[in-house]
Amino acid sequence: MSQTLNTTRWTLILQAADPGAPGSKQALEQLCGKYWQPLYAYVRCSGKNHEDAQDITQSYFEHLIEKNLPARVSPENGRFRAYLLATLRNFMLAWHRDSTTQKRGGPNTIHLSIDDDPTLADSLISPETIYDRRWAQTIVKNALDRLAAQQAELGQSERFALFRPAMLDPESLADVQRELITRHGMTEGSIRTALSRLRAQFRQIVREDVADLVEDPIEIDDEIAHLLNALN
Repeated sequence: MSQTLNTTRWTLILQAADPGAPGSKQALEQLCGKYWQPLYAYVRCSGKNHEDAQDITQSYFEHLIEKNLPARVSPENGRFRAYLLATLRNFMLAWHRDSTTQKRGGPNTIHLSIDDDPTLADSLISPETIYDRRWAQTIVKNALDRLAAQQAELGQSERFALFRPAMLDPESLADVQRELITRHGMTEGSIRTALSRLRAQFRQIVREDVADLVEDPIEIDDEIAHLLNALN
């Protein structure tokens, strides 16, 4: 692996692992904020009620911080998606043995607002499949949010908000076109061109996000294919 890749990937994780580093707490909050949903979905789908699933997820992130688990992560550990799931499984076993040992509200607490999805409890799909699906959905949402921020810097927030439904849903294109023609005076041709460019930017952002969470660049395409399959 090249030196450039070594110094650019896993930045958030390694920054979060060093409590003395500038921005460490912010990095931890960003880390937890990004990935709580797939982890909560796994716990909920494993048969826990909302309150227990929320408590386990919250306590897991506190455990992640208190035990400084990110410090044990390196690119050689493989894909971060798999690493988080493996450490969550181990944590759940400990939680089952003695849930009273998992203290909430410590000095490193990351407060999460976790909304319940009752369908998870009745799902016939395996917790692992749900986890991968929610992980893929998280990657997609994060990429769209990043693209929205980029468009905002260009003064195109309103226009991108109209484009956004059509980014992943071709069936919404007709409605999107009407709004863009009415509000921004665009032609169908210019709409198709702009949408094509936005989708290309979106794919690049997804690729960058996935690259940050795999061991080697050769794994990027396989990870993207895995996540696409999880969305189906």
